[in-house]
Amino acid sequence: MSIENMNRRSALSIGVAGAVASTLGSVGIGNAAEPDGFTLPKVDVASDRVTRTVAGLRPYRAQGFRLAKEQLGEKTIIHNYGHGGCGVTLSWGTSAMAVDLALATPHRRAVVLGCGAVGLASARLLQDHGFDVSVVARDLPPNTTSNVAAAMFGVTEIVGEAYRGDPIVADLQQAVRFSRRYFQNFVGPRYGVHWLDFYLIGDQPQTQPWDFAITPELYPLTDYAPGEHPFPTTYASSFPTMMIETNIYLQKMLNDFLAYGGALQVRALGDVSELMGLDAPLIVNCTGLGSHDLFGDTSVVPLKGQLSVLLPQQEITYAYLDGARDLYMFPRSDAIILGGSHQADTWSIEPDPDAAARILQGHQEIAAGMS
Repeated sequence: MSIENMNRRSALSIGVAGAVASTLGSVGIGNAAEPDGFTLPKVDVASDRVTRTVAGLRPYRAQGFRLAKEQLGEKTIIHNYGHGGCGVTLSWGTSAMAVDLALATPHRRAVVLGCGAVGLASARLLQDHGFDVSVVARDLPPNTTSNVAAAMFGVTEIVGEAYRGDPIVADLQQAVRFSRRYFQNFVGPRYGVHWLDFYLIGDQPQTQPWDFAITPELYPLTDYAPGEHPFPTTYASSFPTMMIETNIYLQKMLNDFLAYGGALQVRALGDVSELMGLDAPLIVNCTGLGSHDLFGDTSVVPLKGQLSVLLPQQEITYAYLDGARDLYMFPRSDAIILGGSHQADTWSIEPDPDAAARILQGHQEIAAGMS
């Protein structure tokens, strides 16, 4: 098992996962369009349908996510953080790799730091492998960074261009393939995981970005020529993927962790020396951006993303991304999620009114131009 990193970036500004198939008259999951085109219901992007605007900080490392084991006094630390724009997507894959590192130690009592998607996946997999597990976290769902994620299954903002070589590629391939298989265990309303069709739209032919192309079988594109799709762009392509509704999924994962005997402690850790007082010899660090201060890793930096949340429309069962305009739409049972934005080197989670206006106007133009 390699202990290298993996991380992010993409021409896609996603977050990850999807809703159920397409509505009557739309293309079904994985099906090609009819030669004379097809229609899709339009999102109602009226300003009075916006329920809130939220922003979150992605934990970005140009080198890729950090997966490593180190000794800190009497404690064995396994790091699993720095997933950029795809923490939910990669959560099961990198956590499985972290558990492999844990199994190679003599310890079977562990503390997981963090209660987002990566922390909860690590905790559950450790439990499934016979570990006695506690979670220590400052924030619980629905107040974690993962809760702000758009959370469509796809790899984005994961590795800087200068670091896109082996062994990062091999590790990323392993993690994303494992995660995709594992997330299929949770498909259905109970966990808030659903399949949907995801459309890439633009005035140039749409192709798989680097992050997708390294596992091309996971994103099989169906291409649509001009006139074969309803979007106000020259070209479109689609592939089937999953939507993870974090408002449902994260709370269910926390409930599962507790049901399997997990212990929970809500507290902030101000200094790495406080780890010595934790009641376990093994610590799995899933603090994401918190590792910047807690472990002094200045390579993990914030990448701010912003979403506008609309009232739900049950007829919207597809997603789209206009990569050139950095605009994406994901449907959930409780909302329509509109993004996006990517602002580097800021620690503020206050929404930017200018970004909110740009996002809303851009999606209004897409909806108005759909046939």
